[in-house]
Amino acid sequence: MPLPIYYVGTSAEVEHHARPLTAKFDVRIENSESVVRLARPGDVCIFFNEYFPRYRVANHTLVQRQCATLYAMDGISEWRNLWDFPPELCCQWIGRPILSHKLACVGRSQARLFESWGLADQCEIVGIPRLDDLMGCLPRVRQADQPFTILILTAKCPGFDRGQLKITTQSLVDLKKWLARHRTVNGVPVRPLWRITQGLESEVGVENSLRDTMGKDLAKTLARVDAMITTPSTAMLEGMIQQIPVALLDYHNCPHYVPAAWSITAGTHFDQVIPELISPPPAKMLWQQHLLHDALECASPSLPRLCELIHRMHELAAQCLAEGRPVSFPKHILRRPTEEPPAPTLPMDYERLFPTNAAFANYDVRRLQAEVADLREASATLAADLRDLSNRMFGMDAA
Repeated sequence: MPLPIYYVGTSAEVEHHARPLTAKFDVRIENSESVVRLARPGDVCIFFNEYFPRYRVANHTLVQRQCATLYAMDGISEWRNLWDFPPELCCQWIGRPILSHKLACVGRSQARLFESWGLADQCEIVGIPRLDDLMGCLPRVRQADQPFTILILTAKCPGFDRGQLKITTQSLVDLKKWLARHRTVNGVPVRPLWRITQGLESEVGVENSLRDTMGKDLAKTLARVDAMITTPSTAMLEGMIQQIPVALLDYHNCPHYVPAAWSITAGTHFDQVIPELISPPPAKMLWQQHLLHDALECASPSLPRLCELIHRMHELAAQCLAEGRPVSFPKHILRRPTEEPPAPTLPMDYERLFPTNAAFANYDVRRLQAEVADLREASATLAADLRDLSNRMFGMDAA
C-alpha cells in the first residue's frame, strides 16, 4: 500500500507540483486549514510555499504535532521574491529561517545560498521532478525557410508592486521596439513569440500565446522556438535544458541567484545580445550548460531523490516517535553530490571555440596524440645529440 503523504495547498496551487509523486505515494492534497485537522504525528507534509501566513501557521502547528515537514521548492530563488516583497502580501523574512524540517533544493547553487544563511542542516539537493521529462531534449532544427523564433516570457509574477511592474513593462516595450526595427538580423528573419503574464500584453501591445502556467504549455512551446528571452524565472532552466540560448531580461538590475550566459539590463544591450542568440558563441553555450547544472540537479532524474527523501523522513520520524524523542533529522539524508563534477564533462570543440587558430582546424585527436608522441621522441633524440655534441666539444677543449 502506498505511503500516504500530504501536499499542502489547494488543487489549483499544487496539483502540478504533486503530480509526479502520485504514482509512488497516496498523495492527499489538503489546504492549510484541513491539513492541521487530518495529519497525525509522523506523517510527511509537503509545502510548496512558506511565504503566506496561512501556510506558515499550518507549518508551525504540524511541527508541534510531530509531523515531518518538507519545503519542496519548485523553482529558482529570486532576489525580489526574497528581499523586495511588499509587506502587505507575505512574510518579510521568508527563508530566514526555513520553517520546515527539510528544504528540497532545486540545485547546488540554491543549497549554497540557504547554507550561507546558516541552514545547512535543512538543505537536501533534489532537483525539480516535473522537469525530468525534459531531460535529453534537443532544440528544434530550424529549416532554411523558417524564421528564427525567440520566445519572450515573464515570470508568473513579473512585479510585486506598481513600480516593479512599470519597470518590467518598459523592458518589454523596448524589446518590442527593437524587434520592430530589426525584422532580420544578419540576414536571418526574426519572429517573436510572446508569452507574458499579469495582463502585460495589453500594455506592451502584443498578442499573447500564454495558455497556462502549469508547465505543459511551456514544454510544447519550447519545442518550436530557437532562443528565449525571459525575466528571472524557472523557465530559464527549462530553456537551458532544451539547449537553446537563454537571455535574462532584467531592467531591475537585481543580483541574480541564477545567472544566464546573456543578460539584458538596459536597452543598449539588445544590439549585442540578440545577434548572439541567433549565432551563439560556443564558449557562452558551454557556460550556459555549466550554469544549468549548478542551478538544477539534472544529471539524473529528480523524482527518485525526492521519493527517497520522503520515505527516509517518514522512517526517521517514526523512529523518533517510537523512542519518545521529538521529530528531528540528520544534517544530510540524501547523498551529497559534492564528489561529482557540477556538470557532465563536455567535449571541447576547439575548432569552433578558437576559429582563428589554424592548428585546431580539422584536427584528429588520435593523430594529434601520435604527433605529440613523435615530437617527444624527436625531442629526446635531439637532447641526446646535444649532450653528445657538448661532450665532444668539452673533450676537445680539454685536449
